[in-house]
Amino acid sequence: MEVILDPRGSYSYATYYILGLAQVFDKRHLHYDVTPFLDLSYKTRQDLNSGMPFIIRADKDYRVFLDTEDRAIIFQDRYKWCDVYGKVNPTAEQCEKMEKLIPLGPQFGIQLYGKVCTMALALRNYLMGHNSSTKPIQGYIRDYAYTFVRRRRMEQFLEPVKVRQNYVFHASTLWYNEFAWTNTNLYRGEFLKACAKAGVEVEGGLYYLGESPDVLKEMPDYARYKTEYKDFIYTERLSMDDYIRKTKESTFVFNTPSVCKCHGWKLAEYLCMGKAIISSPLTRALPGPGLVHGENVHFVTSPDNIYDAICKLRDDEQYRHHLEEGAREYFNKYVSPKATVHRILNRLGLNNQLLK
Repeated sequence: MEVILDPRGSYSYATYYILGLAQVFDKRHLHYDVTPFLDLSYKTRQDLNSGMPFIIRADKDYRVFLDTEDRAIIFQDRYKWCDVYGKVNPTAEQCEKMEKLIPLGPQFGIQLYGKVCTMALALRNYLMGHNSSTKPIQGYIRDYAYTFVRRRRMEQFLEPVKVRQNYVFHASTLWYNEFAWTNTNLYRGEFLKACAKAGVEVEGGLYYLGESPDVLKEMPDYARYKTEYKDFIYTERLSMDDYIRKTKESTFVFNTPSVCKCHGWKLAEYLCMGKAIISSPLTRALPGPGLVHGENVHFVTSPDNIYDAICKLRDDEQYRHHLEEGAREYFNKYVSPKATVHRILNRLGLNNQLLK
């Protein structure tokens, strides 16, 4: 078997799945070639950011499209093209009604190679795909460079770190649409307030985007956050290495759907790290049994429940360890890069062939 990848898609969002394919098939069997994908359009920004198509060449060509879009939309041309349509953020209704669709679960961008290899790959894929894509070479450079500037290798997320007692590191953005106002920002802000109330040491905070015309157009009273969350505001980017290390050191972490009601990268990172997770209700489908309260996550149904959840995880070490073990188990079984690829192969009926 070999795997053929389209060189024109969003690399920074595809790295998670490229790693999974390399783990299952060996990277020597992964190749880029634009020719089998020329019937897919890469003209609009939506096309370019839609996801990752690839072909598994076995007894015949099996077409797979992995939709990494935050919104719960289906790219109809991609859906018609493929045999399996994996989506990070589908609704339960979409999963029930669409025969080809499977929920991928949350994922996050990772670093696959060093700087020289990454930029060489960017240039090669640009030369291979630029005649059938509107993506300029600057777009390739930014997309590929992001993975070694702001992302890290999977091993760094998996490496164990001793947890600090009564300590939470949290870093997230104050977004500016309606869902952010009523859910994402609200839950994140109330979590930090509740930590302070419970006497938990808090580091990091909420990234304030400033009052640009784009922000104020969507949320005219965005500046209100400077007062409401004044004790937790920061305005400078944090080191990615510090973000990973301090998150792993945290006694527990907090998750909430991001601005498009989607699974954010944080959820996948937390599961990968094996953290005890407090989460608001999720709005997108998950693979397998999903996340179960008290087994691999502690759900809160409203901001008013957060304080009690913090006290529970702070004081009950046995329960906290149970959630940690459950989170890592769910990651390994359902949403790790390798597990995701195997689920796709199962849907295609190819896992038995791969084992021969």
